[in-house]
Amino acid sequence: MTWRVGIDIGGTFTDVVAIEEETGRRVYEKVPSTPWDPSESFANGLDGLTGHGVAADETTMVMHGTTVATNAILESKYSEAGLIVAHGHREVLECARQTVPGGFGNIAYWEKPPRVVPLELVREVKGRMAHTGDEMVPLDSESVRAVAEEFRSMGIEAVAVSLLNSYRNPVHEEAVRAIFTEVYPECYLTLSSELSREYREYERTLSTCLNTALMPALTRYVKQLSSAIARSGGKSELFVMQSNGGLVPDADIATQPIKAVLSGPAAGVLAACAFGRVADEPDLITLDMGGTSTDICLIENGRPHMLAEGKIEHYNIKTPMVDITTLGAGGGSIATIVGDDSLRVGPQSAGASPGPAAYGKGGTQATVTDAHVVLGRIPEATLGDGSITVDRDAARKAIADNIADKLGVTPEEAALGILRLASENMARGISLTSVARGRDPRRFTLFPFGGAGGLHACRCAEIMQTRKVLVPLAPGLACAEGLLMTDLRTDAVYTYVRREDEIDLPELQQAYRKIAEEALASARRESVDQQRVGVETFLDFRYSSQAYEIRVQVDSHYDGDPNELSEEAWQKAIEEFHAAHERTYGYSYKGQDPVEIVALAAAGIGELRRPPINEVASKNTGWDEANLGDTQVFFEAKAGHEGGWVSTPVYPRDGLPVGLSTSGPAIVVQEDATFVLEPGWSMTVDKNGQILATRD
Repeated sequence: MTWRVGIDIGGTFTDVVAIEEETGRRVYEKVPSTPWDPSESFANGLDGLTGHGVAADETTMVMHGTTVATNAILESKYSEAGLIVAHGHREVLECARQTVPGGFGNIAYWEKPPRVVPLELVREVKGRMAHTGDEMVPLDSESVRAVAEEFRSMGIEAVAVSLLNSYRNPVHEEAVRAIFTEVYPECYLTLSSELSREYREYERTLSTCLNTALMPALTRYVKQLSSAIARSGGKSELFVMQSNGGLVPDADIATQPIKAVLSGPAAGVLAACAFGRVADEPDLITLDMGGTSTDICLIENGRPHMLAEGKIEHYNIKTPMVDITTLGAGGGSIATIVGDDSLRVGPQSAGASPGPAAYGKGGTQATVTDAHVVLGRIPEATLGDGSITVDRDAARKAIADNIADKLGVTPEEAALGILRLASENMARGISLTSVARGRDPRRFTLFPFGGAGGLHACRCAEIMQTRKVLVPLAPGLACAEGLLMTDLRTDAVYTYVRREDEIDLPELQQAYRKIAEEALASARRESVDQQRVGVETFLDFRYSSQAYEIRVQVDSHYDGDPNELSEEAWQKAIEEFHAAHERTYGYSYKGQDPVEIVALAAAGIGELRRPPINEVASKNTGWDEANLGDTQVFFEAKAGHEGGWVSTPVYPRDGLPVGLSTSGPAIVVQEDATFVLEPGWSMTVDKNGQILATRD
């Protein structure tokens, strides 16, 4: 018997899923997170599995999703770093893109975000590469040596190197590394040419700086996790989820932590893809709502939309990632009064400690979770690992003291207002993910997970006029389970800017072959035994009058050398770009504006065998027999429903009858999450135990 283990550390809980590789049997564990030391909850989760019969020496792989890199960026809690640039480019981070987010009026009061590396820690070295990759000015080795000695004397433990046009020819950056290895070998060093072989100097430099500043903390972090595995008696290798939805060995994340900025949320999206396929629902909008934030992603034809670069807080990051919209709205989001009578929900969160008032751990502020408890939507019971008991009186007091009394309304009305505002915020996020990308949310199925996703799912679906909601069997542990449903992946990108009427096809084919072979070789190096290895290739296109591009997949090939880029494949890719532009923006310039290729990209894939998603045992009971007893729940008034307190059946998730339908309202409870079926909805349970709710 062998096991794979997935561990996802969130802001409030740490979720652990173990899957027996042959049978697909699943074991779930949920422990409180330890924000002061995330490796502590990682170790606690591993220890908790032993009580379920999962032996450490029978675990073959441990997969991990983490928000350590994300939180470090959001909170600016990373190491002080230096930056080496080409002579004359000291202000590259100061100049940035000179664009102001939001409307035009924002320029009056917008302030630039803090620079990752302050100007006083930026050093110039002489030497210059042309955009063609030809050397114009030799590198001044003595100036590099002087900079290395200076940073060492200053105690700067991490240094980023981003020289002009190094994406085309990395020789100068590699020479800088050789000198640092001699003068300052213990320094954490990142070369922009290894992290991002793409043009756009500012984004490449910024990503290199962020990666460098994160290296010390992430290196220490993955060492702590490996030690925790060893202390548990296990010998399994640790793999970390990347933002692109693929896994890499922990050593790779230690050197390129920027690739894990959306590690945890990406895993949940992959779980949604897998569960959507078995439910014959390939078009989904995910709603991953935890204790601190909500992540939303659009999945079309069973695959999530991908980005060649993304944005975390104020920073544009040059690394492939799943297209996820993150909102500061979670179960622990704090509700406050702004001014005299304006209600605000989030982005501040009560987190894991002290948590919502209803958790009885010292919290006194009103949160989204407290609003649910006051309205009876979360029955009084225990949560997580049983260490948290829901206290309705404490939740009611927090809502009354912080919100209701100040507004002159009842606690129920205040709680409804909190949930209404939280749901509207999430609906706006869904709109950004779908409508803003040219997709009609009404044709998608909402897929809620995380501990709080099911509490808001029906309401968000009503706002977006979505008719179906699909709830997985263990929604609160979907991110951890998604870690076990993906492959090893390495990405490579190469800037190649040409208009379609200027393309030298043999030259393009040579560059295409080179990057595909590079990605494939990397995947083979990191592969594990008895797995298929392959490569997926992409081209980034834009119209010649545009500044940003759309990525188009060209090929997906396994078991052998990559295919060549034929004339037919090249023309097909251009046609797919026109179609993708039409889908996304509602128009194309086909026949009006020449197409321009900007970059070639390849992903080396080491396939891991997917654990089976088993069918659940059919229950010989109906809905009446499954009912644990009715409870009073306060619902908002809407068409066909007067609102107010309603006697509502409560069902245990593991006791739901398969294939039978029932009408709302209803509440489904389980250890890791709660699902509220609103009035005007009905639900059935499929053969895999997933709930499919449909709006009447």
